[in-house]
Amino acid sequence: MYQYLFWHYTGGIKGFIEIWGNFIEFFWNYFSIKLLSKTLFAHWHRDISKRGRAFRFGDFFQTLAFNVLSRIIGAVVRLVVIFVGLFFVILAMILGFLFFIVWLFLPVFIIGCLILAFVLLKNNNVFGSLSFFVFAAFAAFLPWRFYLIASEKTPSELTEEEILKSSLFNLILQRAGIDPKIVGKINAGNIKAVLEEHNIAEEDFNEIISWVFREYYKKREASRFWTKENLARRRGLGKNWAYGYTINLDKFSKDLGEFGAGKLKTELIGRDEDIEIIERILSRAEENNILMIGEPGAGRKMVIQGLANLVYEGMVLPPLKHKRILEINLEALIASAGADGNLESQLALVFNEAVGAGNIILVINDFHNFVGAASGVGKMDISSFLTPYLSSKNIQIIGITDYKGLHRNMEANPGLLMYFEKVEIKEPDEKTSMLILEDIVGRFEKRSNVLVTYPALKEIVKQSARYLSAVPMPERAIDLLDESMVYAATKTDDRFLKIEHIDKILSEKTKIPIGEVGKSEKEKLSQLEKILHQRVIDQEEAIVAISRAMRRSRLGVGETKKPIGTFLFLGPTGVGKTETAKALSEAYFGSEERMVRFDMSEYQNTADIARLIGSPEGEPGVLTTRIKENPFSLVLLDELEKAHPNILNLFLQVLDEGFLTDAWGRKVNFRNTIIIATSNAGAEFIREMIEKNINPVKEKEKLMDFLQMNSLFKPEFLNRFDEIVIFHALSKENLVKIAILLLRNLAKRLAEQKITLSITPALAERVAELGYSPEYGARPMKRVIQDRVEDLISRKLLDGSLKKGDTLEIKPEEI
Repeated sequence: MYQYLFWHYTGGIKGFIEIWGNFIEFFWNYFSIKLLSKTLFAHWHRDISKRGRAFRFGDFFQTLAFNVLSRIIGAVVRLVVIFVGLFFVILAMILGFLFFIVWLFLPVFIIGCLILAFVLLKNNNVFGSLSFFVFAAFAAFLPWRFYLIASEKTPSELTEEEILKSSLFNLILQRAGIDPKIVGKINAGNIKAVLEEHNIAEEDFNEIISWVFREYYKKREASRFWTKENLARRRGLGKNWAYGYTINLDKFSKDLGEFGAGKLKTELIGRDEDIEIIERILSRAEENNILMIGEPGAGRKMVIQGLANLVYEGMVLPPLKHKRILEINLEALIASAGADGNLESQLALVFNEAVGAGNIILVINDFHNFVGAASGVGKMDISSFLTPYLSSKNIQIIGITDYKGLHRNMEANPGLLMYFEKVEIKEPDEKTSMLILEDIVGRFEKRSNVLVTYPALKEIVKQSARYLSAVPMPERAIDLLDESMVYAATKTDDRFLKIEHIDKILSEKTKIPIGEVGKSEKEKLSQLEKILHQRVIDQEEAIVAISRAMRRSRLGVGETKKPIGTFLFLGPTGVGKTETAKALSEAYFGSEERMVRFDMSEYQNTADIARLIGSPEGEPGVLTTRIKENPFSLVLLDELEKAHPNILNLFLQVLDEGFLTDAWGRKVNFRNTIIIATSNAGAEFIREMIEKNINPVKEKEKLMDFLQMNSLFKPEFLNRFDEIVIFHALSKENLVKIAILLLRNLAKRLAEQKITLSITPALAERVAELGYSPEYGARPMKRVIQDRVEDLISRKLLDGSLKKGDTLEIKPEEI
């Protein structure tokens, strides 16, 4: 009782005065008393009549009468609203004062009612006693309720025992992926054991507690209509009476303030600084137009929506308090004007309305489609039309564009850009994306009836950041959450969204294994050397280096902010460098088709950089485009030494950071690729080493020194590779094994026609002998099999000496 009484006369009085002040301020702002008083004699909606240049008494008096009437109408309406507003303000003051007196004496009244109730009960007056008990309970209900709310602790203030006893604890367990019905009673003694059993780290459990309580407080705050923030969401009367009509503009635009009024500010988490920057620029007297730059999905529109919400609620700097932020649909406007064949006059009608209104901030989405070199359906260059409006003090414009649109369409027009202040909107980091997802899971849970667990949410943010780079955060994480929820709701009977659901969806999207390694995959990874050796003869160092890198990547041990593996294969032609790349593509990505090959001899000039990463004029880059289309692939850079040095410098960023910046400033993700560069550089030096009985594999440093001394590759470039692998020349025994592999491939094709090919050692040796060239290594061997062996088989099929069901043995002299 003492604690309540102490709060009642300290915190209670402070809270009451705060609520009292909130309602007085609400009525003052809702009826726009200050604004209407300042603009009392202003024209009604800026409705002004202007006379022509020639002076005529009739026109003069008619214009004067109209303008005076406009002011009188405005003054009358404003006065009525001001008086009504003052009435409610005074009423709030009086009622507040009366309730304040009641509040001061409320404990005395409650105690008095209870004393009277006991006295009457002793005198056997049950009805009278019960009546006073009801009066006391009714009088104490609201104050006691406010006391309980004020006494609530934040998660950081709660003890472990208080959290365990909280009504929210069951939800906390479920967010951790723990079913309260299964684990039984949890107390301070066994909570750590339960978390360890379910692989929940203590740090993650604390994050879950914060998440659950944050959601609870958010819902609670939304229900408190008396708070200043909630009362401010009601837009006041007469805010636009001092500004002009926008009848035609409203047909082609959406008021973002009204659209977002009262909505939760979920996607605005972490955007306070961006909104503040935009608010300051728009509040300037001059140079107050904004060009907002960022990739679609990074939150450009949400930042503007957040500012529009603040403007609507009046929680902005004074110059913006009575602004309207309208998103104009220029495509629809152009289309409607095109039908009438009078585009410029239609544009002028709408934009002049905005200027005449005096409080309009226009938002133009995909601004690059309407300026510069834009062309196509719904696109048109109206930059010359816009220029006079950009310099006007009565209208402001926010253009939304991406980096490609900026570089391609707009930078060629500096005269237009000078009117804009550039603001870049970056995608949020993983921590902020996690908070955004925690805020929005409720809408997905209502639809799918599946509860999202914290481990699953953490997996979504982590894996979408690594594997889904085509769309910025948080959009890609939200998309993965949505798709995973649909899968869990329709394809499983699980009540919780789990890590395995996310990994399943990602594996289907990427066509590579993600998540925990299964038994069959463990065997495949542990025996990867053997699998690669089924296609690659010898070259043990290369196979071992590649296999180690693949295991590190798959098991999450390797660096995740670089490509999966980067290798430089050095050695003479025809020793298996390209074949090793093909074998790896098939083993890791499931198919040779996932290998993207570039012949670097085609990129020997600096101008070829544009061919790889795109040109400012709009031509897409072959490298960046193919990686965007195939983000999970093996990139083979063949004959790397023939590329121009500036092109080699281009790959420094890729090898080091896993990203390449294209011609329009956009980052292309290479972190899910394996990069293999092959080179014949130093092949003659390797041959000389072998002739001197020096093993080039063991004496790699000598070869590295040779490459650097002869300026074939710079040290900083070579050091970027995970491994530099030397391929040595093939021995006669190796060539025979390669011949057997190629003949087996032919035998498989013949087996489809019911013909058995007998591969004899003599045949393999003959093919190896014919297919080896000192200049090209084993590369001509495929041509030998095609021109001699396959040709012989074709002739036998034609003359009838070979039929289905036969076994064919080819003698060496036959080829």
